[in-house]
Amino acid sequence: MFKRKIICDNTSMKSFLSIQTISKVAMLSALCVVLRYIFSSLPNIQPITALFLVLAGAESLLFSVLVMSLSLLISSFLLGFGPWVMFQIISFALVLLLWRLLIIKTWHPHILMFLAACLAFLYGIIIDSLMAVFWEMPWWSYVVAGLPFNLYHALSTLLFYPILEKVMRRFYNEKNVKTSYTS
Repeated sequence: MFKRKIICDNTSMKSFLSIQTISKVAMLSALCVVLRYIFSSLPNIQPITALFLVLAGAESLLFSVLVMSLSLLISSFLLGFGPWVMFQIISFALVLLLWRLLIIKTWHPHILMFLAACLAFLYGIIIDSLMAVFWEMPWWSYVVAGLPFNLYHALSTLLFYPILEKVMRRFYNEKNVKTSYTS
């Protein structure tokens, strides 16, 4: 599969904020905004979750959280901005952190697909929990009401993950970009 970069390697913040890195963050964020906008009419069918997980495996955690945060903030100007945006950022950050902690070994792609789907479902539970606390509603009512949407989200992540992982692997390997992907 691929090897991961460690969360805090010996590179300085100056090298992290290089023109190449900033350009990569901007382009990937733009891709995520477009993907999110294209699929916005379908309930919780989000390829960006799979893309965030692929990026979290290929790049550093800081890089993937930065792309995720920018994508959600920018796309919220198109799709609607509210308190849920911060909850989305928090929920995705927790999911990306869990992903980084869970994929220590090189696992079979089917296991990674299943894990990605489970984490997409967990994202729904986390954001439902945060929204229930924010709106002072019973937790179980949010979770039960969101169950079909969370299942759609998990299934779409299950389908999009292998496609986006293959595309990103090709992009990183064929363009000779320094990354943690290996052939």
